[in-house]
Amino acid sequence: MKTLVHICCAPDAVYFLKRLREDYPNSSIVGFFYDPNIHPYEEYKLRLIETERACKTLGIELYEGEYDLENWMISVKGYEDEPERGNRCKICFDYRLEKSAEFAKKVGATHLTTTLLMSPKKDFLMLKEVGERICKAYGLEFLPLDYRKGGGTQEMFKLSKQLELYHQDYCGCIYGLFKQKGQNAVWDLVSFAGRRPGSKEEALFIKSVRLFAESEGISCKEWEFSFLNWKLLYGRLQVSDKTIPSLVVPFSQSIKGVLKADLEEVVGNTLYYNKGGLKVVLSDELSDEPVESFKGITDPTFKVPVRYKDLLLQNRIRAELQTEFSTDSSSVLLVGSLQAKNLFSVPADTLQDGKGVSFESVKKFITDNLSKIIRGEVALVVCGAESLGRAGSNYFTERTGRITKNVFCQLKG
Repeated sequence: MKTLVHICCAPDAVYFLKRLREDYPNSSIVGFFYDPNIHPYEEYKLRLIETERACKTLGIELYEGEYDLENWMISVKGYEDEPERGNRCKICFDYRLEKSAEFAKKVGATHLTTTLLMSPKKDFLMLKEVGERICKAYGLEFLPLDYRKGGGTQEMFKLSKQLELYHQDYCGCIYGLFKQKGQNAVWDLVSFAGRRPGSKEEALFIKSVRLFAESEGISCKEWEFSFLNWKLLYGRLQVSDKTIPSLVVPFSQSIKGVLKADLEEVVGNTLYYNKGGLKVVLSDELSDEPVESFKGITDPTFKVPVRYKDLLLQNRIRAELQTEFSTDSSSVLLVGSLQAKNLFSVPADTLQDGKGVSFESVKKFITDNLSKIIRGEVALVVCGAESLGRAGSNYFTERTGRITKNVFCQLKG
């Protein structure tokens, strides 16, 4: 007996696979992550990497299917407004389970099942009907396993929490995303450059480091925390219809419409204007820097190269700025022992200009210090939302009482 398990996400998979192995001890189990419905791609990658981690924990081989989003969207065309558990979901089940059946035959499987059966959000009977029909056509046996019963759903959440798995907050497809989140869905779809605080890209970076570290035999611990996030949507500074190169200082609030202002006062390298609390900070180089601490000031502030000083002193300024403040979540990852003598930290997020630590640099640090990490002499702390007031490292210190040494300069990439 060889069973191919179509896997939709790590939380649904981890308990389902555990039970499947217990109930079918003589079956060879293979995982197949085939989910072209998941949108956006960053969300897909995040669910995939956590599925990899769950399968490695259980010692189950995992294959990744093709991310053919375009063909999936064609298949559900005309059903965009269907509710959850409606006809769009049925078509989606058909699409994914048929591809899974094809792959099952390719790898010599005799049985097929899906972790979608574990999800409280899915129609069990609909999945059973689709699975049995498709398996009959491909000469396979479908296993309609109902592991939700008898407290299974609660055990799933418990095990998922123990493994500190990423738990998505919507089913997967773009239509379900808008149904569940409404206008707030836009924040799941907007991708800022790099790995901004609280973004899927930042989370993917942290989870990628964890997967690599655990594959090297290193124990990891992860904490999630909430923080005040700030996002730049649009900004422009003009003098005499000429756009001036600039960066927006984090925690600057929005400007309503277009602000036209005159210089009121110069204090050191800061120019204060007579409207809207507008400020311009002159800098030798136009490069972003992390905010070491949030002082509570939200005046709209631009950073401008010092070579534009005379132009700014002699002319009226025109400014536009749209930003977003929100409560968001990020995480801190400890790679190694909390009792390690030397705790080094790196930011998981990147700055507005893309500066940050590369995944390859972090891998190299772990590899170069592997024996010391395993012996408990050195540990690495990967801090989310670090560029906005050192949120990650502050939370780590608050939670553990330990202070880290930043190795950002050594690991830039």
